[in-house]
Amino acid sequence: MKPQHADVYREPLFVILLSLTLLLGALVFFWGLGDLPLLTFNEARRAVPAANMIADGDWLLPKLNGELYITKPPLIYWAAAAASYLSGAVTEWTVRIPSALSAAVIALLAYRYALRQFGAWSALFTLQLLIANAGFAMLGRRAGIEMLLAALCFSALLSALKYTHENAGRQWLLLSYFLLGAAVLAKGPIALLFVTLPLLIDALYQRQPRQWQALRDPLGWLIFLLVGASWYVAVTWHMGVDIWGATVHKDMVNKVYGTAGEPVYNYLLWLVGDFFPASLLLLIAPLAVWRRWKTNTVTLSLCIAFIVPFLIYTAFSDKHAKYLLPVYPLLAVLLGSRLGELLANAGPRLRRCLLIAGILLPAGYAAFYAVAEARMFHYRYEALPLIKDWFAANADNTQVYGYAELDERLIYYANRNIPVVDDAKLESLKASNALLLVEDSHIARIQPQAKCLVKEFKPYLKKNGRLAVFGFGSACH
Repeated sequence: MKPQHADVYREPLFVILLSLTLLLGALVFFWGLGDLPLLTFNEARRAVPAANMIADGDWLLPKLNGELYITKPPLIYWAAAAASYLSGAVTEWTVRIPSALSAAVIALLAYRYALRQFGAWSALFTLQLLIANAGFAMLGRRAGIEMLLAALCFSALLSALKYTHENAGRQWLLLSYFLLGAAVLAKGPIALLFVTLPLLIDALYQRQPRQWQALRDPLGWLIFLLVGASWYVAVTWHMGVDIWGATVHKDMVNKVYGTAGEPVYNYLLWLVGDFFPASLLLLIAPLAVWRRWKTNTVTLSLCIAFIVPFLIYTAFSDKHAKYLLPVYPLLAVLLGSRLGELLANAGPRLRRCLLIAGILLPAGYAAFYAVAEARMFHYRYEALPLIKDWFAANADNTQVYGYAELDERLIYYANRNIPVVDDAKLESLKASNALLLVEDSHIARIQPQAKCLVKEFKPYLKKNGRLAVFGFGSACH
């Protein structure tokens, strides 16, 4: 599986298609990045702690709605807070830019790696597959942990493979350990499943001395521990070891052994859908392709790095498509190499179809995010700017509470902590001068107990969603 000749680089057609693809990728990941309000509660869960870090100056302990929030390490909050600090304010753009930059880095790294290993056309297809990928493109435009984690894991893996497969210097291996430590700061030890475990299984299978050297480098592990464990040690020193009990149970044990019981084939469906139509190539002579890939050390390592996390996450009870994001660039490289082979052996008509489809799919995604996304999801965010303005004008000196459950976007746009009360605390609230925010299904039950309905927002987060602001005491005036 040899790379195509370097002269392809100088072909006008390739230069034009590569330039268009890079432009479309920039549009997909960056155009109008901060134009829409936060679209999910997960975005708010990343934005609010970042805003709190800037407001109170505590960059060690993330907080959400006034409470300690260490279920996830702080690297994404640090990145968003740093962008916000440099720009002068916490905005939708500043909390999303870490994901957008991470997506761009992944796409470019995947392109460069495929270029070295499989040639120019395979590299171009790899780049196009990532840009025109529903899950990858969406998460590249959202404030979240997953894209940053994917960038760090993919970079760590490529750095290790450069050392083991391309005989690069030891600095690449040390860089891999540093990036792996940073990945632990992004989402915890789960990062080892995407880098270290595949490298270990790969070493056991291929039995190459340089692979074992990579796994047993003492300085590398020291760098990993200094970077990856730094925040955990600091928090433990500050708060005590017992602080981690609830976090481990909630964020690890429940996801592995929880009662969600989702179908084992979910990840397969998500991957096929996100990489469609290129994913259909996996159905064409799969055994022959696997036998060929297995005889090549590079494709074998990529396959192992993809299959190992896929199988482990498939066994977990809690399943979300975004959990497998770090393997997306690996699959893009493998599918890109298949498309490169197909192009090399194609007749004029098939070749024309492949090249046209390769540019039209990213163009479609660029058009969607430039024009259609705001209209399609208008109901999700329509109320949020109104809520922000209303709180700024009407609720500065009034205590505000939420009932039972509260979407974190309310906290962000209200620009304040909103304590959540249950039925027991609701009784004492009736004698106070306060506002109570109530969402959807709870409205009918709470309305008779409130003194007044101060304000109602709809649609709120859903097409038929509602948010009611009930008043007690003098808050009704």
